[in-house]
Amino acid sequence: MKRFISATLVVVLALSLMLTLSIGISATELKTAIGTVETRSGLRLREKASIVSDTICIAPYQDQVVIIRKVNDWYLVNYNLHIGYMHADYLSIDYRTDIDLGTGSLDPWLTNVRSSASTDSKVVKQVHGGDKVEILGFDNGWYKVTIDDASGYIRSDLVTLLEKPAKNKGTDVKQNSDASFGSAPSITVSRGQQIASFALNYVGCPYVYGGTSPSGFDCSGFVQYVFQQNGISINRTATAQLSNGYSVSYNDMKPGDIVYFGYGSTASHVGIYVGNGNFVHAQNSSTGVVITSLSESYYANRFLCAHRIVD
Repeated sequence: MKRFISATLVVVLALSLMLTLSIGISATELKTAIGTVETRSGLRLREKASIVSDTICIAPYQDQVVIIRKVNDWYLVNYNLHIGYMHADYLSIDYRTDIDLGTGSLDPWLTNVRSSASTDSKVVKQVHGGDKVEILGFDNGWYKVTIDDASGYIRSDLVTLLEKPAKNKGTDVKQNSDASFGSAPSITVSRGQQIASFALNYVGCPYVYGGTSPSGFDCSGFVQYVFQQNGISINRTATAQLSNGYSVSYNDMKPGDIVYFGYGSTASHVGIYVGNGNFVHAQNSSTGVVITSLSESYYANRFLCAHRIVD
């Protein structure tokens, strides 16, 4: 009898260990926050935490992401079921918010649904691996969920998301030459939009007077570099670039147009229009390459003209 009990205990312990290991393998990382895209020109989801890393897709303004963790100046995120990196400067962060994340699947063999976002709170229901929950909010690492007749909270590392957030406008297709910012792949991207999109790769690069490479740009060096990398040769200095392309009115500007600032026939600053009233430029030694609104008083007062280089 003692041998039978001992053998039974060994089997139970072995099964428990196997379950523990399976939970550890299948469980995902605890999520830390919900991020909202705050740049009107869209925010790139990249394969690595680098401005020169490949783009997975582009999230439109106000789309939301599930943040996994911070990696230096970047966040590792889940955007529309894609895992990648977004630059921290262009996301606003909420640690507690209502958000419809759609359906999620439970990973562990057994999971507690609790009355509040705490392991000390009351268990209101137990659910099993593979069960589906509807995710309606986020609270400091926990998902607010409903399942059957119960509602409560489950730790976010125990749930796999199955749908993109209900209010997100962006698609979940890989960004390429056939898809524009957050648009369906059937929409053709103009050459100017491609150039604007390429220019956004260099947001965060340093400003260096006389610089013409990603290790350091000045304003006209940045514009010249972007066009050169897209097979188009333009002049070197801001004033000289006034002779490139043809003039377009302020209201007719399109992404990829060059915008000039200064007085009279002299341009003292230059950038690339990216849409929605914004342009990207190598601003100064304090900021480097940034996205700025044309409505900012400094630039609005000095706006000179806009030129189109490609149609």
